[in-house]
Amino acid sequence: MTPADQPTVAPRIVDFERPPVAETALGAVFAPISKWTPLHFGLFWERVREYYPRTEVKPAVMPAGQTMLRLSEDAVDLPIKALFIDKNGNQLVQVQRNAFIRNWRQTEQTVEYEHYENVRPLFERDWQLFLDFVAEEQLGAVEMVQCEVTYINHLVRGRDWESFEDMSNIFRVWSGGNVGPLTTSQMVSFTTAYDLPKNGGRLQAVVQPGIRKADRKEILQFVLTATIKPKGSDLSEIMHSLDAGHVAVVTSFRDFTTPTMHKHWGLK
Repeated sequence: MTPADQPTVAPRIVDFERPPVAETALGAVFAPISKWTPLHFGLFWERVREYYPRTEVKPAVMPAGQTMLRLSEDAVDLPIKALFIDKNGNQLVQVQRNAFIRNWRQTEQTVEYEHYENVRPLFERDWQLFLDFVAEEQLGAVEMVQCEVTYINHLVRGRDWESFEDMSNIFRVWSGGNVGPLTTSQMVSFTTAYDLPKNGGRLQAVVQPGIRKADRKEILQFVLTATIKPKGSDLSEIMHSLDAGHVAVVTSFRDFTTPTMHKHWGLK
């Protein structure tokens, strides 16, 4: 059996019938691979092309707590990333000199949420292919910095909320009190972060309004990111950190939101 065939995760801790999740990301952040060049993106694509026949090149993104890669005349330092995308457009891998990210994202063709227990073994498979490639190309050791688990939720206006006055009905941390004569909110956004108990990680929650590109609907984007430093760089430690990050994100989503929304989304 391949890793993708093997059930490796405990039963779901939090489960909704209609979760508002639009995208998930499992990431490994490491020290920049000094020998990595733009040519290696194409060489690695050959390893994963059977799974991801489409590619894109975009500016690199900085993992939580990291600073921008140095931009210089040396092409090795160009802050770019390559995306390797499956035929349906909803499963992809992002690679840059200091990060490897495995995403599921909702598309018009594939709207059903892909649960963690299905995405986890795909990360494990693709991460191992990446490690094998780095070793065979003699690019040096992959020195882990942190693991990240991110869930991006789209709360759609007219479906999940009607006005910014509804924020206290959605989020437990929002009181919704008036500010003197100011009684009607025209816009709401907030960021908050917490230390995670026991594992030394961090949980960040970001809420901000926006317009969804796919259908131009007005949304509140609710992003939860857990960052955890693994005890080592071996696969078991990385997967253990991702599992802990997943637990932190899904339980925090439940704890941040109200029983009213739990009923709306069909908490089981």
